[in-house]
Amino acid sequence: MSKNPIALLHVIILPYPARGHSIPLLHFAKHLHSLGVTVTYVNVFNHLSKDVFDMVDINATEEEEEEEEEEKVDQDHSNRNRSKSRRRSIRVVQLGVPPVQTKPVRSLPYVREVDTLVEATEEMMEKLFAENQAAPPACLVSDMFLGWTQLVANKFNIPRWVLYASPCRNLATFLHMPELVIQGHLPHIDPSKDNFLVHDIPGVPPTRIIDLPSPIMDHTHYEYDFYLRNSAQMHEATGVLINTFYELEPHYIDVLRKTDHLRWILPVGPMLPPIYFMSSAAAAVSNGGATQNKNNDHPCLQWMEKQPPASVVFVSFGSVAAFSIPQLHDLAMGLQESGQRFLFVVRRPAAAAASSGETMTEEDKDQLRRRVLEPLLPPEFTAHTEGRGFVQQDWAPQLSVLCHPAIAGFLTHCGWNSTLESICRGVPMLAWPIQAEQHMNCRFLVDDVKAAIEVQQSSDRRVTKAEVARAVKSLMTEDAGRVVRENVEKLRDLALKAVAKGGSSDNKVEEWICRYCNK
Repeated sequence: MSKNPIALLHVIILPYPARGHSIPLLHFAKHLHSLGVTVTYVNVFNHLSKDVFDMVDINATEEEEEEEEEEKVDQDHSNRNRSKSRRRSIRVVQLGVPPVQTKPVRSLPYVREVDTLVEATEEMMEKLFAENQAAPPACLVSDMFLGWTQLVANKFNIPRWVLYASPCRNLATFLHMPELVIQGHLPHIDPSKDNFLVHDIPGVPPTRIIDLPSPIMDHTHYEYDFYLRNSAQMHEATGVLINTFYELEPHYIDVLRKTDHLRWILPVGPMLPPIYFMSSAAAAVSNGGATQNKNNDHPCLQWMEKQPPASVVFVSFGSVAAFSIPQLHDLAMGLQESGQRFLFVVRRPAAAAASSGETMTEEDKDQLRRRVLEPLLPPEFTAHTEGRGFVQQDWAPQLSVLCHPAIAGFLTHCGWNSTLESICRGVPMLAWPIQAEQHMNCRFLVDDVKAAIEVQQSSDRRVTKAEVARAVKSLMTEDAGRVVRENVEKLRDLALKAVAKGGSSDNKVEEWICRYCNK
């Protein structure tokens, strides 16, 4: 009986329990599964709900089930059942009991708790080896912030690969962090040195200390040691899979491959849903399909249907960042003074979110929304922007928004997932970084690939309403906006080629799979 070597390759994927890190790995898991690889995806702290797995649609297609029927002819009963189990879906296993968050989240949840999972992970691996003797775990792919999984991989004598969820430019900095400490650049405790330039990160242009990832600035906070520890442990890995594509960062990828002792550095992104790689026309058709019906009814999309093509600026800062009321007012007034159309996502207080119920009428919900949002926004803001602005509380369907023909730009916090989504839809950006590695992402977007216009911040990270208005008008009406729009459209085309059959990222995934199948 012949065996398919790819089907016998069993990859364990262990994400960090934060959606910005776990969702890209979920898309990577689905891609491996589509190629025939056996995949076990670990739902750490059960942080992803069933709705998320349903949204990503990791179950087999009818075509896969037909292929299984054809394979049954050459297999005995027990092997047939095992094959069907592997092919029909990605296996999802839970790890750890969800802990209670007792302190505000800076940039990552569960920073203290994830380090307690070593023993539970070893027990999980023992079970997976026992239950999958025909296709035992061949390697472990874990998040950049789960360095302790190297101990687990060593115990079971399998390689550990790191999934790095940010660009390669940041990877060079992350790997170099212990050296920055030795050189005295970190921790950063002297504000007078904010603009001091760090020159010796391999391949990276001189970088202001203040633009380095915010968690490594404060040596008194637990995240400081957390970052440094994971940086050191990454050097022990077999290699790094980066959520980027070669054509986006050729210089940084080439230099890092030459200067770091890691054996393998493979750009395999963007790790996004297939709709992001479709043409605008195809995306519009797909986005109207059955899986998107709920989003099509979303009030903000209904409003966008009434707007002219390429006329709306999407304003959203992710699920973690929160502004002070004065900063929120300046942002709102800047949008008002810009004279441009906008879709503005405003996060409301958690207590207010808890008070809304499913039994409320739409009229009641609208009144609650106004009562919650109006204190957060300047007086008369809604009246002055009626017709050309829409304020959405808490959350908007970003995929549907970025695919909508009315979108002309994205005012973003420069989170890497949002950045890749914007690039793959050809949407130029306004860069307003908030925390973590976002300031480095901003420098990459503005200085390297020129796909964004920077929203200038003062020394205390404040942005005035005049600056918001200037940046929005620059993107929408001036030559600077035309330039970044042309650049991001070129990057979009390169991204589509990278993930297509025979493209740079597609080839790296194939190379990575063959490395294990040909052992």
